[in-house]
Amino acid sequence: MLAPAAMHLVDSPFADRLATNYVPSDSDILKIRALLVEPEEELARLDARIDELEATLFELREKRASLKTLIDAHRALTAPIRRIPHDVLLEIFFSCLPSTHNALIDAAESPMLLGRICGTWRYVAYATPRIWSSLHIPSPSYSSFIPPHIESALHRVVAAWLERSGTCPLSISHSEGFDHWDEPFMSQILKVAHRLQHIDLSGTVESLIPFLRLGPQDLPLLQSIRINVPSETTYSLTDRMDALQVPTLHQISLDLSLDPLLLPLRWEQLTGLNLACRPVWTDDGLVGGLTSAGILAVLSRCSNLEQCRLRATARDLDLPSEPSSITLPSLHTFILEDDFLPECVFLNLFAMTEFGPGSPGDTELRADIDPEGYSQEDLVQLLRHFSRISHLRLSSRRMYTYGLVLVDEEFLAAFYSTPDTLCPMLTHIAFNTPYTPPSDAAALAFVSGRMSAGLPLQHFGADFGRPMEMDIAPHLHHFIEGGLRLSLNYVSPRIWELDPQAGLSDTLAWI
Repeated sequence: MLAPAAMHLVDSPFADRLATNYVPSDSDILKIRALLVEPEEELARLDARIDELEATLFELREKRASLKTLIDAHRALTAPIRRIPHDVLLEIFFSCLPSTHNALIDAAESPMLLGRICGTWRYVAYATPRIWSSLHIPSPSYSSFIPPHIESALHRVVAAWLERSGTCPLSISHSEGFDHWDEPFMSQILKVAHRLQHIDLSGTVESLIPFLRLGPQDLPLLQSIRINVPSETTYSLTDRMDALQVPTLHQISLDLSLDPLLLPLRWEQLTGLNLACRPVWTDDGLVGGLTSAGILAVLSRCSNLEQCRLRATARDLDLPSEPSSITLPSLHTFILEDDFLPECVFLNLFAMTEFGPGSPGDTELRADIDPEGYSQEDLVQLLRHFSRISHLRLSSRRMYTYGLVLVDEEFLAAFYSTPDTLCPMLTHIAFNTPYTPPSDAAALAFVSGRMSAGLPLQHFGADFGRPMEMDIAPHLHHFIEGGLRLSLNYVSPRIWELDPQAGLSDTLAWI
């Protein structure tokens, strides 16, 4: 409802001129000013009333906030977490610890954060060695010009951390700077070597030799070891790696320059193996590294592998035409990498994915393949060895690829052509750029063909690096109702816009 003083403005003689481009005359301006005197006075009174009410409201809100603060403080005393049993609290603490890496020396993360909540939590956390049984020691050299007192403080933190861990088995990771060998950190690690269960070390040969020379008597609990020595000659290390002969060691990851076949490993006891061993120049030429034949030799020694990742880093001079078969009954993850990998197709390496004895239904096989460097014929030949896979993804780790063969209709047709259907047990397939069907029509033909050949697809995914050409979902409505899931990602069409500043110089000056 309008205020009384404003009612006569509704019948203003200038009502039909409002919100127009009308230019009033001098006499009209005087009339307008006279017309607004009373309404403006009423507006001022309303503003004053509003200010008064807002001041009252502000005062009430202040009183409410003070009262609520006191209420909340008292309610906090009744919080169930205050009465939680220590064993339940410990389970919560354990769940807060990082699961994908060792615990960090970071006051904002567990376990250090657990000691900053309250005295009770700090007591429980500090009195539980298992909470402190993992540790990542950062390299001070990654921070330029680190003050000496900061570095010494870090050593004290590491010492206190290891002391809190009591007698628990330890998981430690440490990366030395390659321009900085910090002996105190390695000395601290060596002091607890008898408790090491998992160790991850990255550094120079000089910094790692003291640890690698430890024997089984020094490392009675060691189960896994990861060693990384980038861009440095380590070929002569093979006779100084006593730590790799520990009888409890089951998982090994090595990224360095040497011949892995010369390593003093207990190959038959390994369940996890990751080798990225590069060749190195010596007086006798280029030696070491891992060839396709070397990969076969490694696999033939490791009958109990469950997880394996190998990088082909050297080229074979002579490839065996008929290599002997290899059976790895426990293997569930197998990754081959790098530029020389296509040779492995002709070595029939992937026959091992048949898993030897046992029922085919006992295992769900998944394959994630980067087709870069393969011809289309070789890629089809490779997939022929995956007759039991249920999940397949074709993707590239590289943003820019070279020498690649893009997916075409002929390749897609191999998945639903009869009688020799490619990957007949396939139920899930995903294509990632640039290995995607060349058109939406080709994608539709693939899904439709596959649904009538072999097992019906349960999931079809594609990350197209282009805009949508046609919506294939309506054409697959019947299959979608039957359980087919589509995951199709397109880029938005690019809308061209004129850039008025394109080619504009920053200045009109000539020099």
